[in-house]
Amino acid sequence: MLKDGKALMSEAFAEGTWVNLRTQWKKFDKFCEYFELSIKFPFTAELLVAYITWLCTQLRAQNSVQNYVSGMKTFHVLKGFATDGFDDISVKLALKGAARRLHHTKKQAQPMTPTILYQLRQLLDLRTPMDATYWALFILSFVMFMRKSNMVPDSVKSFNPSKQLIRADFRLKNGNLMVHGKWSKVNQYGSRTGGIPVLAMDSVLCPVMAFKDMCTLVPGEGKDPAFCVMTGGVLRPITYRMFQQKLKSLVEAAGYNPADFSTHSFRRGGASLAYKAGISGETIKVLGDWKSNAYMEYLECPLVVKTKAAVQFTKVVVSELNQRL
Repeated sequence: MLKDGKALMSEAFAEGTWVNLRTQWKKFDKFCEYFELSIKFPFTAELLVAYITWLCTQLRAQNSVQNYVSGMKTFHVLKGFATDGFDDISVKLALKGAARRLHHTKKQAQPMTPTILYQLRQLLDLRTPMDATYWALFILSFVMFMRKSNMVPDSVKSFNPSKQLIRADFRLKNGNLMVHGKWSKVNQYGSRTGGIPVLAMDSVLCPVMAFKDMCTLVPGEGKDPAFCVMTGGVLRPITYRMFQQKLKSLVEAAGYNPADFSTHSFRRGGASLAYKAGISGETIKVLGDWKSNAYMEYLECPLVVKTKAAVQFTKVVVSELNQRL
């Protein structure tokens, strides 16, 4: 029964988590090899402090240090070893010290905007299947602010129709699109389902028209990747690397620094524009499939929104005072 319990615990992790855990273990193994240490369980607080100190010389961010240490704790739990060392005050102080030593401001990708999208569209030849597909991928990534892992696979071989969008996930109805949302990194069991409405608009940025044009130039069956191109007589999905490279080449051609943009720019830009439009934070959280309030880190709050908030706050201050006088 104990063995079955350990097996059940191991099933809690997705394949991506196992990849991270293996990477974390290799890092600890490298640490032991460098200092000629033998690996003994459970880890002592003294060993963990030494490991944290070494990680500070290998990594750039405190969050990364924390993740590597947490990975070692997870191995202890799965192997049935005590985790007392991880809760020792010396380990907690070492992690706090790492936070101070490695403090830095996280650089975020610049948010995509309708203006930049228009400029990118001008650089594409939408009569060609390839560019029409990229344009549909760009504009739909923006209006749905989906994670890139839902839009495209990391590689052709890793395409998974239960994770990435397929043509059957899109339904045209009354001139608009309904997109079937499914797996995501915070919805790995499909417990939250429901369609994502994508409305047509009287604009060159119309996502519905972009989707229809793509399907006309690159026809496919329901099981085919949503964003794919014909290569060697076979439909192959646009991959993350292709997505990223195309974006960077276009933003550079448009006169921007490609280092400031990534595929995450669409997700951040869409959420930021929704916030600017007055859509509530809770609604943005649902639309973007954020489980926590992490979405707030991505929002670009324009000066006009801050000024409006300041005006509203000032009115309340004056009103409160006038009621008292």
